[in-house]
Amino acid sequence: MNDILRPDLLWIEGRCYRVNDPTTDISFHQEHDLFENEMIYEDMPQEDDDDDYEVEMVDSNRFYTTFHVSKHYLGHIIGKKGTTRMRIQRDTKTDIKIPKLGETKDVTIYGSNVASVKAARRRINVIVMSARMKNHSTHFISIPMNSPDIMKSFESFKNSVLSECQSRGLEESLFIKASKLHITVGVMCLMDNEERLLASKYLTEAKELIIMPILKNYLPLRLRLKGLSYMNDDPKDVHVLYGTVEEDNVRDGLLQDVVDAIVEFFYKKGFMDKEFGRDHVKVHVTLLNSKYRGRSSRDDEDEPSIKQQRESFDGSEVLKKFKDFDFGVIELSSIHLSQRKSMGSDGFYQQTCVINLN
Repeated sequence: MNDILRPDLLWIEGRCYRVNDPTTDISFHQEHDLFENEMIYEDMPQEDDDDDYEVEMVDSNRFYTTFHVSKHYLGHIIGKKGTTRMRIQRDTKTDIKIPKLGETKDVTIYGSNVASVKAARRRINVIVMSARMKNHSTHFISIPMNSPDIMKSFESFKNSVLSECQSRGLEESLFIKASKLHITVGVMCLMDNEERLLASKYLTEAKELIIMPILKNYLPLRLRLKGLSYMNDDPKDVHVLYGTVEEDNVRDGLLQDVVDAIVEFFYKKGFMDKEFGRDHVKVHVTLLNSKYRGRSSRDDEDEPSIKQQRESFDGSEVLKKFKDFDFGVIELSSIHLSQRKSMGSDGFYQQTCVINLN
């Protein structure tokens, strides 16, 4: 239950909205009156109109805007028996054209003035972004940590652990593939090519607006993967062992500043939520994960191999013997928009967009 004095917030195109109850279950396949049941449409105070799109004139007393919405969200905009669309049209005094099943057209909004057209578009965006956050992630922003030297050290680490540690639940299938070693910055759901293109555009913008201004005086930034830690309170009952990352040649916290800024950027664009509501990304590289248990080298690491409760493992001996293991150093040369469940020819996740930092 939300604290009514501290409601959850949703950022859409640089504007902030209050969310009534984010725990409401939204079916992916059904039409819902999402606006009526879930959203309190209320702009938080904004000093400027910073919408990054134009409303064009049809004639002297009619204006319109057109924009892409994935077909997966059109039912949410329409609502049960069309009630959501009708309500938005009534409240904003607009006419909203939504493509029919099988059409590839964009959503178009007509109104008698610019303000009403923008108001309707914002309300549609609130609905789309709220629905997006409830879907499983399809993509994530990643920082590859798979240099040849680090991969070689990781294989050595894996072999040593398997030969020296005979702990409960510990087996080879728990280890991530060396070629997939990475830092996850944040995850998002991109349902079609238009959304993938837009997320790629945002990542390119983020490079110029926030990433390079932070890093420009520190490149090439060297990152060291060194030391082990775990995700819960009991080292004898863990699901994830991860490697910690530290800057090798600059002040501590620089990498944290970069990843936090990226998440904040995409959060305000409405494409990414903050994991567990945290203001700071937990910077780490997963090394062993119980969800990998039982899979072969050809299996996808993103999903459990079988539908059953995950079995933890005893990581205490590994932590004792390898707590300060040094996997080596890599230069931060690129940041990826990566696709889950898809692998490129180099063994890393298939890339949708890559920004180079050299």
